[in-house]
Amino acid sequence: MIRKYWWLVAFTLSLLMVDAVIMKSVEYFASDTEQCRNMNSVNPLKLVNCKDLQVTE
Repeated sequence: MIRKYWWLVAFTLSLLMVDAVIMKSVEYFASDTEQCRNMNSVNPLKLVNCKDLQVTE
């Protein structure tokens, strides 16, 4: 069956790769600043600007 429909499998995989590239490029061009996670905050899942975080050692 894979021999008969190899083109369908290849087409599906190529569509998934193209979709991933499009989504990554949209995400890259849509973000104005680099986003980071503040692990010391109450909500570490919230994205904040990396410039706003101060590194303390």
